[in-house]
Amino acid sequence: DAGVTARGLIVGAVRSGSGKTSVSVGLMRALRRRGLAVRGAKSGPDYIDPGFHEAATGAPGVNLDSWAMPPGLLDALAAGQAEADVLVVESAMGLFDGIPAEAGRSGSAADLARRYGLPVLLVLDVSGQSQTAAAVARGFAVHDPEVRIAGVVLNQVASARHEALCRVAVEAIGLPVVGAVPRNPDMGLPERHLGLVQAREHAALQAFIDRLADVMAASVDLDAVLALAVPLDVAAGSLA
Repeated sequence: DAGVTARGLIVGAVRSGSGKTSVSVGLMRALRRRGLAVRGAKSGPDYIDPGFHEAATGAPGVNLDSWAMPPGLLDALAAGQAEADVLVVESAMGLFDGIPAEAGRSGSAADLARRYGLPVLLVLDVSGQSQTAAAVARGFAVHDPEVRIAGVVLNQVASARHEALCRVAVEAIGLPVVGAVPRNPDMGLPERHLGLVQAREHAALQAFIDRLADVMAASVDLDAVLALAVPLDVAAGSLA
């Protein structure tokens, strides 16, 4: 229904290749399966991932680029995506990565977290580490007091022991771990030149998104993720 204000969150990570897109797209489809109206957005100028978002949700995806877009356009696009139950914003690159610019105009996902009061679900690729994951998460938690890390998804978990070591360390610094995604070579995204304008009709892509959703439903606490999301505050952004 028009006028519905979505609860939203940002899916962020340390860097590209951490599994943000797989987690974001899988969560979108898993939440849609629950009967929720889900929308997706991508920070920065990436025009490929919104095609995946649209394929996963059945609703158009958008870019929210605080560097290239005037604030009024940014807010209008964000408000349009808020006509849903849940908005999942996928970060480009690392959460704080953008173009050196005046405050709030870098193109980073962190800009959107500040502007709209959105919490961050941090995807941590924990391959080759265990307790060190907590040090990384702590750095993100304290880097910018206006960007709130609300929860963590451990990605590329090798075993139950590996998960336990990472989970205990991260939760000891006060961040909830809401999921642990096992190492899975089948979760790599299909080639991105498949013509995503027709993504909705691409049977292989739909089957792949369903597999991602199966993984997320099995390894992420969807209720906990929904509890982390907060109403998108576009009005606060428009005053900035």
